[in-house]
Amino acid sequence: MNKNNKNLLLIVILIVLAIAAYFLTTERGEKTSTYKLEEKFFIADSSAVDKFEIEYRGKKITIEKKGINWMLTSPAEYLAYQPSVANALSTLKNYKISSKLSDNPGNKDRYGFNDTNYTRINVYQGGKSIGQIMVGNAGSGASQSYIKRADGNEIFLADDFLWNNIVKNDLNEWRDKLIIAIPKASVKSIDFLTPTENYTLTADSTGKYWVGKDSAVSTVTEGIANILSNLNTQGFKDTLPTDASKFIYTAKVNWNNAVTEIKLAKEEENPSNQKYLMVVSGVNQVFEVDENYLRGLFKSRKEMLGVK
Repeated sequence: MNKNNKNLLLIVILIVLAIAAYFLTTERGEKTSTYKLEEKFFIADSSAVDKFEIEYRGKKITIEKKGINWMLTSPAEYLAYQPSVANALSTLKNYKISSKLSDNPGNKDRYGFNDTNYTRINVYQGGKSIGQIMVGNAGSGASQSYIKRADGNEIFLADDFLWNNIVKNDLNEWRDKLIIAIPKASVKSIDFLTPTENYTLTADSTGKYWVGKDSAVSTVTEGIANILSNLNTQGFKDTLPTDASKFIYTAKVNWNNAVTEIKLAKEEENPSNQKYLMVVSGVNQVFEVDENYLRGLFKSRKEMLGVK
């Protein structure tokens, strides 16, 4: 091979390598254009944001600032879990776009933007939308996520964008699961009304519990007191059964100068799933709990007295 042919071959090889390197670096997240990357899609002032909407898999919730608290306002009115809201606002304020990964619509599935996977968040300040972000998969690095605009094909890698601060597989995770906290020492009595029996558990001045003149088992009463002191739900429902008589388990708690009623009904949508609907007086929400939850709160008279 003469010298000219060798030089030509080297030039061809260099061109092929350059093309291959371009496509490889494009897929690995290097910047694919010469323009300067924007740092954020929009500037979110965490102290000024007053509402955001989150959409995931066809479901949508709205969270708004009401006084000092953040509240879900759709699909139901309920207290939001304040730490989760604070984490989301921190992410929206502090994230930075580090690189552009792709502008090819064919790559959307690869980064988590298929029709069912992405999360869309719409952020408001002063009652007006300041922008939207679509969130795909979590990135490979710590606190990285793949994001894009709602109306564009360009996919970016964002740093300081902790994925689970925005993405919740169950949108009910944005709700506060604490229903009520009844201090142990404040409980004076509990009336239990069940399909099989009714009885009253009464506390004396020392905190010891009695059923009539019979002493209750301390480990059993302690378990019930622990549940009441941190009464949390396992899930949420936004509709009540049409027949209120279905609530066949009632615990009427007399504490301080208040009476709180906790009622449970078998969930009828799927009778085999052993789920129960629960309502608590003074709380405008229907909760969902399982049979173990029911058994922890409602003990038979025999169980309360340790009778076999």
